[in-house]
Amino acid sequence: MINNVRIFDCTLREVGYQTGWYYSDEFAKKVYKFALGKGIDYVELGFFHSEEADPGKGNFRYCSIRNQEIKDTFKNVKNITKLSAMRDIQRPLSELLPKEESIIDTIRILTRSHETDFLVLAEHVELSKKLGYEVFINYTSAGYNTMEKNKEFVRFAKEMGVESVEFADTESVMTKDYIINTIALCHDENIKVGVHLHDKNGTAEELADLALEQGADYMDVTHLGLGGKWRDGNLTMEYLLRKMDVKGGYESTTIKNDLIEELIKYHEFSVAE
Repeated sequence: MINNVRIFDCTLREVGYQTGWYYSDEFAKKVYKFALGKGIDYVELGFFHSEEADPGKGNFRYCSIRNQEIKDTFKNVKNITKLSAMRDIQRPLSELLPKEESIIDTIRILTRSHETDFLVLAEHVELSKKLGYEVFINYTSAGYNTMEKNKEFVRFAKEMGVESVEFADTESVMTKDYIINTIALCHDENIKVGVHLHDKNGTAEELADLALEQGADYMDVTHLGLGGKWRDGNLTMEYLLRKMDVKGGYESTTIKNDLIEELIKYHEFSVAE
């Protein structure tokens, strides 16, 4: 935790759209060690997708099926920084392992706001909790939601006992009022809230400043702000660390260079549109 905010480094998941979730072991470990050294709480690897329905991707696309391979990658560096992955419940999924068998600590259940079925979502929350994971709900395409819809989402999450509810600005349409009102309604319900800001319109930093002022509990970032299926980018790790008066130092410089080299190395596997 830095300045009372918990941070998700989403680089490996988000830039996976450009590398097909292929990364060298050394780069993945470097991302993790950087997070550990800077007080970043989570490194998000990828998804729990079905390999049969979605073949040909790297290990981090299939975080249950490739559990042993991922364990082997992080076995010498894993420490207090948690590893997370997203469970996209509107896409074909692999079965989850019990937490005691998995390298993953935290599941962020992804549901597109306009496709959310509370009965289906509840089943996934209950299963993930039963298996022993820390559980978040991420509402994507959330920028178009009314505050009444967000209130409904928050109350559901509270009833389910999840760690936090998080809102993703998938289309870069959130406004200042949206940020203020959404964080307020979450805290009014006594539930933690996070934001995932895309930067298609160049507003991510401005909205992040406001979210921090309003007491957001979680924030998502990527190195260099890279990633996304539509190459629309994210709030940058570099910006958030500067905002919190944390020096990235030489480690940050080397990760940025290595990230570019990974993009070049694995460009043929890109699934970005």
